[in-house]
Amino acid sequence: MRGFIKGVPVAVLALACVAHADPGKKPSPFVFKGRYVEGCSCGSPCPCELVGVEMGCEGVGAFQANEGSSFNGASMAGARMAYATKPGKWVVIYIDCADKGAHDAMKAFATAALAPFGPLKGVRDAKIGYADNGSGDCTVTVDGGKVMKLKSKMVKGGDGKTPIAISNIHDPVHPTVMMGTTVSCTYSDKSYHFKLSESNAYFNAAIDSSGNL
Repeated sequence: MRGFIKGVPVAVLALACVAHADPGKKPSPFVFKGRYVEGCSCGSPCPCELVGVEMGCEGVGAFQANEGSSFNGASMAGARMAYATKPGKWVVIYIDCADKGAHDAMKAFATAALAPFGPLKGVRDAKIGYADNGSGDCTVTVDGGKVMKLKSKMVKGGDGKTPIAISNIHDPVHPTVMMGTTVSCTYSDKSYHFKLSESNAYFNAAIDSSGNL
């Protein structure tokens, strides 16, 4: 379906996402079992995950890889990853994992998964806290909240109990997302800073996906 978001055709936004991918890179297989949450500056729903990158958005997110998760055959089990991005401008990635093999696998996975969102400006180790109740009420911290602190809550669907779900989206890692709200978020690392409040959030507490990145 063709449409417009902030005056930009949806078809153009979808192409913007693809344009940042490296056409010479051979895709690597992944299996992801775990959970994720993200929050951004957009009103709900943010189009970046649905149809393509929206310039001007700012956001953060985090992933927890459980047993059975792998990238290019290497286990990512137990690794956590967080990120911050201004799509089309920059991406910064944080990794939390004591096991070197899983650490390196998560680093490679994160770099590939976030490639469409802009130039990678840094990858560094950090302490990542990830707490949720399985229904979209999440708290994520990087370095105890000094770098990042995200709080989100779910958006209830028509039954008044479970979250609104959107499936078949343009993201192979989490093709289904549940809608939430970013209650609050602060991010500050070197020259990158922003705050979020009462804006879009997505989450999936039970990802079970596979494909190529």
